[in-house]
Amino acid sequence: MIVIQKNRLLVTRIREGDWWTLPGGRVEEGESKEIAIRRESREELPNITILKLVPYKEFLGIAPHSKVEITVNTFFADVKGSIEPSAELTGSKWADSILLQELNLTTITKDIIKSLKNDGYL
Repeated sequence: MIVIQKNRLLVTRIREGDWWTLPGGRVEEGESKEIAIRRESREELPNITILKLVPYKEFLGIAPHSKVEITVNTFFADVKGSIEPSAELTGSKWADSILLQELNLTTITKDIIKSLKNDGYL
């Protein structure tokens, strides 16, 4: 899920390693992509509400912890609420372009950020 507010991107730190990534997760059997992102956001960031989802792009990459090839379907999201992480995560924050360069981002997250910059969103 891509959440941009005041030219800052919402990123979360996953438990498996010290990696920062975008909020989200895998689609479970029988779920649509939109339902999955809403479920995953409730699990990771329980104090936010998704107001709107708009599809962006699909990215292919390797999961950092399992080294398995994954497909990431991204959506722009308008949200309200606070970004305190659940116990599933070890952190969440708003990152501007300078902080994004300093964080230990997953490769696929770097690819998404590059695309967002190329398309004029960041």
